[in-house]
Amino acid sequence: MKLRITVLLIGLGGATGLLFQFGGSSAVAGDEMTVAVGSLAMVPVAGAEHEYVGSKKCKMCHKDQFKSWETTTHAKAFEILKPGERKEAKEKHGLDPAKDYTTDASCLACHTTGFGKKSGYAIPDAADEKAVKKMATLGGAGCESCHGPGKDYNKVKKAIKKTFKADGTKYKFEQLAAAGMIKIEASTCTCCHNDKSPTFAESKALDFEKMTADEKAIHAHKELKMRED
Repeated sequence: MKLRITVLLIGLGGATGLLFQFGGSSAVAGDEMTVAVGSLAMVPVAGAEHEYVGSKKCKMCHKDQFKSWETTTHAKAFEILKPGERKEAKEKHGLDPAKDYTTDASCLACHTTGFGKKSGYAIPDAADEKAVKKMATLGGAGCESCHGPGKDYNKVKKAIKKTFKADGTKYKFEQLAAAGMIKIEASTCTCCHNDKSPTFAESKALDFEKMTADEKAIHAHKELKMRED
């Protein structure tokens, strides 16, 4: 089944522009999404499931953010599930430090990217090297854990970049949201940082503003020069 993404690159002076179409898989046949770069509205996909691509794809355009993210606990979230990791912290919260939690679904939902989703992390067969390697790109709380599955909005953003270089046209967040990008809100974080977590402490409940401002907790902040808002 195919999802057709139509990207209209619209100049500021009128409705004439370039037309790009991309193919991608979808749970719904015949769905179409039109994203207008400029003043035109978007027609979002109805029922389409956007695909995960892994944080290394994001690195191509966001090198500084990726490099700083690699040093965070979010990036190491999958490693924490391995036996012997964070021994004291696990014991403090009643977890067995010798246990391998890397196949525990109740942990993987927050310690990997897109677990339970069609194109997200899935527990690989340890004997399948190709599968293990592929899933390694989705280990940890990656870029797409917070920003949404990126296959479609990465394609749209490449087209946006071309038209920005051509005539300075900027984009609005809603244009990428139509292609799967998520707006970062408190609920984005509290879906994992909540009292269902075995390491949750009421005294250390998530402070959304503090968390998102802390570059050591998430990643470096860089000005988005192509974005209008």
